[in-house]
Amino acid sequence: MNDFFATNPNRPMDGLKLVSRCPVCQTEHNPIETSILDELEGSHLLYIKCRKCGSGVVASVVPNALGMASLGVVTDLSAEEIKEAKDWGRVNETDVLEAINCLKAG
Repeated sequence: MNDFFATNPNRPMDGLKLVSRCPVCQTEHNPIETSILDELEGSHLLYIKCRKCGSGVVASVVPNALGMASLGVVTDLSAEEIKEAKDWGRVNETDVLEAINCLKAG
């Protein structure tokens, strides 16, 4: 996956070189396919959906002392599902144990 680069942290789409190709099918992305899902203190949560295979990439882009840092993950979730999930809050130990117990019981 390519790195993200930004020239202006206040406008993440200016000069932002997103994942240039879909990591699943290698189709070249168009920047218009990118959505900003959230912004907090200069950090941005971005979503890119591949027009060919439908896979998505959700990425967190965060300013740091050297410029920008990012982490992206391939997902089959939609932008709306990601927006909803980000509001659920953090996963804690109890959540993990409950999920394991559900999987064992099912």
